[in-house]
Amino acid sequence: MKRKTSKAFVYLGPSGVHGIGCYADQNIKKGEIVRIWDGEDSRWVSVRQVNASRHAALYKKFGIRSTGGYWVPLDFLRISTGWYMNHAADPNLGSDDGDVTYHALRHIAAGEELTIDYRRMDDVYDNLSRDVRVPAAAGVKAKTRPQRPARCR
Repeated sequence: MKRKTSKAFVYLGPSGVHGIGCYADQNIKKGEIVRIWDGEDSRWVSVRQVNASRHAALYKKFGIRSTGGYWVPLDFLRISTGWYMNHAADPNLGSDDGDVTYHALRHIAAGEELTIDYRRMDDVYDNLSRDVRVPAAAGVKAKTRPQRPARCR
């Protein structure tokens, strides 16, 4: 089935779920594709590379965990609005391809926060619970990161 792409722009604002969230500037019809990701603004980083990076904490906190590594923004200063999507158990956006193409699961009103289900972003990792420990820097005691009900991208 060929889906129509919504003409809605997605903007960032204070979230009712957590931190910052994504919002539609106009109504989105059920089934319409919503442009929240630029498929060119992410890259794959292996677990080995993450653990060796000075940016390990950022990658583990905001990256999308997958087998063998993380999908992370190319540049944390210039990222798609999709990186700010918050989790909902009953989201209003879903994906058929498990990638960067999301569509409205129901009618979405202008100004409504757009949400996705983090547990469906990877077949192995649910990307909701954050039980991954970030290795401590030399001379710094490691802290266990508390689990949060949702994370902001």
